[in-house]
This record gives sequence, structure tokens and C-alpha cells, in this order.
Amino acid sequence: MENETQHQKQEKLFEQHVLEVAGVTFIILLLLFGISYKFYFSTIPEFMTKTGIYIIYLLLAVVANATAMYHLKSYRNAVTCMTGMMIGMTLGMITGFTFGYVVGATNGMFMGSVYGMIIGIGVGAWSGKCCGIMGIMEGMMAGLMGGTMGAMLSVMLLADHILIFTPIFIAACLSILVGLGYLVYQEHSSSDEKIIKPYPLQHFFSACLIISAITVWIMIYGPKSGIVS
Repeated sequence: MENETQHQKQEKLFEQHVLEVAGVTFIILLLLFGISYKFYFSTIPEFMTKTGIYIIYLLLAVVANATAMYHLKSYRNAVTCMTGMMIGMTLGMITGFTFGYVVGATNGMFMGSVYGMIIGIGVGAWSGKCCGIMGIMEGMMAGLMGGTMGAMLSVMLLADHILIFTPIFIAACLSILVGLGYLVYQEHSSSDEKIIKPYPLQHFFSACLIISAITVWIMIYGPKSGIVS
């Protein structure tokens, strides 16, 4: 009974720690973007209306998806095959969908699809490998579908209230990631192996910063299709 109480306290502290890390990382990335805009990006004509607003959504998507991965990989206990497939499918789909969506909105369907596929397939395979080849395949298929569908959706919406739809879309994706986090937590709580071993925070922040920087560079300087050029 005492061990069970200690595990519950450890889980509660860890869940709080994850939220704090995500919040601080998002604020730091926003500050870095604000500084970059003031001293450089503000000279680019119509930057905020064409690209800047989507960069803000990108930063939110990066932190949300990275937090879901950090949360998942910190729980080192084994998961069932069905749960592993759900994890791979959810993270592959949401990551590919969000990255493909924002890049598609600024660069067009080709660049959005390619970049969304690369990110979605990579994340889906890595997150789904917790249950073997079935989870990897599920994650890769979800990343492939999410990357192409995200870019297609944003390009189609460019002519139909995309600025209104985007926050609704991002909120829906975040709610799905919250549900995934609860699933992982429940799986850990019901497991005999209650192992929580977070990765170093500098790895989490560095990954968010590098992925954000690469994606922002692509959104600003990458190839653009005729519809958005």
C-alpha cells in the first residue's frame, strides 16, 4: 500500500513536471520568434499575414507533439500491442497533419505534403516501435496519410476562411494529444512495471528548437507553389 502511494505521488509530480516543461518551452520559443521578428522578419512585406501567424501555430504544434513524445517515452513500462498501435497511429497522424497543414498554408501542397510525410512517418515509426513491427507500420501509414491530408486541407482552405478554421483545427489536434496522454497514463498505472525515467530536459528543448528552426526556414525560404507565391 505504501509503495502504491509513492508511485501515485511520483506519477502526479511527473505529470505536473511535463506540463511545466511544455509551457516554459513554448514561451521561450515565442520569445525567440518575437525577437527574430523585431530585428529581421519585420522587414519582409506582409510577413505576419502570410507566414507569421502560421509560425505561431507551428510552435504550438511542435511543443504539443514533442510533449506527447516526451510523456510517452518517459514511461518505460511495456504496453500492449493494441495500445502501441494506437500510440503510433495517433502521433504519426497528428504530427504529419499539423506539420503538413502549416507548411502547406505557406508553401503549397507539394512542400507541405513532403515535409508532413517525412515528419509524420518518422515520429509515427519511432513512437509505434514500442510494440514491434505492427506499431511501426501503423505509425508510418498514419504519418503518410496525415502529412498529405494536412497539406491538402490547408491549400483548399486558402480560399475559404483558413484563419478562422486553423485555431479550431489546432485545438482539435491538441485535444486528441491530451487523450493520448491519458491513455499512456492509464496504461502505466495498470502495469506491473511502474518505471518513470524522463529524458534530459536539454534534449527536449533542443529538439523543439531545432525542429522549429528548420520548419520556419522552410516556411520562409523553401519552394512555394503558384497558389501561395
